[in-house]
Amino acid sequence: MKKLLIATTALVAGASAAAADVTISGYGRFGLQYVEDRGGVLATNTENTIISSRLRLNIDATTETDVGVTFGARLRVQYDDGDAYSDFNTARFSVGYEGLNVQVGNVDTAWDSVGLTYNSEMGYEDSSFGDAQNGFYAYESKGSVGGVSGGYTGVAATYSIADINLYFSYVDPNQYVKDLGAGVDEEIGLAADWSNGQISVAAGINLSSAGVKDNDDYFIGAAYNFGDGNVGLNYYDYNTAAGGVSDSSQVTLYGNYTFGATTLRAYVSDWDRANYDTAYGIGADYSLGEGARLSGSIQSGFGDAAGNNQGTRADVGVRFDF
Repeated sequence: MKKLLIATTALVAGASAAAADVTISGYGRFGLQYVEDRGGVLATNTENTIISSRLRLNIDATTETDVGVTFGARLRVQYDDGDAYSDFNTARFSVGYEGLNVQVGNVDTAWDSVGLTYNSEMGYEDSSFGDAQNGFYAYESKGSVGGVSGGYTGVAATYSIADINLYFSYVDPNQYVKDLGAGVDEEIGLAADWSNGQISVAAGINLSSAGVKDNDDYFIGAAYNFGDGNVGLNYYDYNTAAGGVSDSSQVTLYGNYTFGATTLRAYVSDWDRANYDTAYGIGADYSLGEGARLSGSIQSGFGDAAGNNQGTRADVGVRFDF
């Protein structure tokens, strides 16, 4: 990804030097989005087809000491269609040395970072009903608009060695209180992934997901890359506390194939909840070069008697990274 360099190397007194950089990166996307029965089946004045858009800017600042330790911080500003204004999120701090990286604050969680789990996504919005359906903490893109509490904070660590990545994360919904309240707990995640370029495997455990006590989730996935495409299988097991999605499991089979500038995508996902259908999606990307692409998809959700946007969805639009 190309980055706009705002400040570059700063010299430190003496023979050694430390690299200090501030960069901006991110992406933009816009296009048409269709959601069947947007707002629920009882909604009478809701438009199903809208122009959906997002602009995301990541502001990253890093400095490297003369012994090779890198300190960094990130802020994100984001606008989504329907927002009254663009919004900054809360800060993430990091320190890294060789293969170890430790984060504090608004961290990238283990469950959200492990490989393969988002491989079924498609369309210019990068969405999929094949993603994990139970809630979990992740890097929060927004602050006031996203409703992040002032006490929300976490600690995460990633260690990479050879072709293996190990992940750990701990998130406290409110570090300023001793008692989080009934049914609330800290989320703890552990995950790992490995790839040799042709075969990839990944697994994860998430305890008290999204801060819901005893809301424990498990994931395992595998994928095979055959050159022009890949095929993979993800399995999720939800051991959910009362009031959640109930104890259930989900299996997602996905694949894609690239020829020239075009990539075709497809997935099917089965979630064994009562009265839920099998979800599926087909999509395609056309590379425009330099990090830009034209993408579209048609997806059908698991179905929901309450009409909670689990029906047909479609999108077509452009995404460009910078």
